[in-house]
Amino acid sequence: YPGFRQYAPGKYHIRVCRTLSCALEGSAELMDQLCTEFKINRSASDSHHHPISVSPCGKYSVEFAECLASCGTGPVCLVNDSFYEAVDVKMMRAACSD
Repeated sequence: YPGFRQYAPGKYHIRVCRTLSCALEGSAELMDQLCTEFKINRSASDSHHHPISVSPCGKYSVEFAECLASCGTGPVCLVNDSFYEAVDVKMMRAACSD
C-alpha cells in the first residue's frame, strides 16, 4: 500500500520523480539539494519500509516517487497535491513557504 505510512509526513511533503527521464534531468541531485536546503537526513530512509524523511522541525518531508507522467519536463515533483515541472531548489523553496 503506497499510501500507508508509519510516520507522518511534514506540512510540505515533496515527492521527487526518480524514473528514467527525471533521473537523466537530475532528480537524484535535486533530492540531495532539497535535503540540504530543508536540513533533512535521508540516511535512515529506504524505498520500502521508511520511504519518507522528515526535517527536524517537522515542516518538510521528502520521498522519491515513481513516474509522475510528465517525462518531457523533468525533473518533476509533487508538493502535497500540487504538480511542478522543470523543478529546482528555488522553485521548491517558494512552493513550501507559508
